[in-house]
Amino acid sequence: MFRRRRAEPSVHHSPEDFWGALKEVWFVPRRFFERLDPEGGLVRPALFASIVLYLNLLLEAALQAVWLGEFNFALIYAPFLGLVVALVLGPLLVAGLSILVLVVLEGAPSRRGFSPVFRALGYASGIGAVLWVPYAPLLAIPYGALVATVAVKEALDISWGKAAAGALIPLFAVLLILLLLTGPGEALGYLLNPPGS
Repeated sequence: MFRRRRAEPSVHHSPEDFWGALKEVWFVPRRFFERLDPEGGLVRPALFASIVLYLNLLLEAALQAVWLGEFNFALIYAPFLGLVVALVLGPLLVAGLSILVLVVLEGAPSRRGFSPVFRALGYASGIGAVLWVPYAPLLAIPYGALVATVAVKEALDISWGKAAAGALIPLFAVLLILLLLTGPGEALGYLLNPPGS
């Protein structure tokens, strides 16, 4: 069903170091995902997603402490607890989203499609690097949806329509679940992330 492009040995691959990948995902996502090696393994994108989540947890905790003026022992434990949470939750969230994308597109996840989609969505999570900034989610979520669509399109070499359906249906489902579990006011608070909330 999907056409896979083989990476040519002479072709330059996208950078997979943290800052290089983050910069390209934000500023030239199409080029980044076009050049991303589909057979590069799952460890680097999993660590990338974990680092993005970890930085969000740390920076949001620090911002809340500064904003509220509450400096206590919880700030000492936050880096250690946040590291454990990020190392486990980051790759699990990317894997779950990858499976949902493949279910939407193929009807079931496949081994052949999982690795490139996981790699692409792992790096697409870099858009979440600003979610700790108050009101940044208002711009980051729509832009992240666009970048996830580009990631799925390039990872599976499919049309824009299929890529949009594969990426956006699971993302909207997650937002709907958030809305149903928390209620409109609380969900809006998560999306705006105002200081002191």
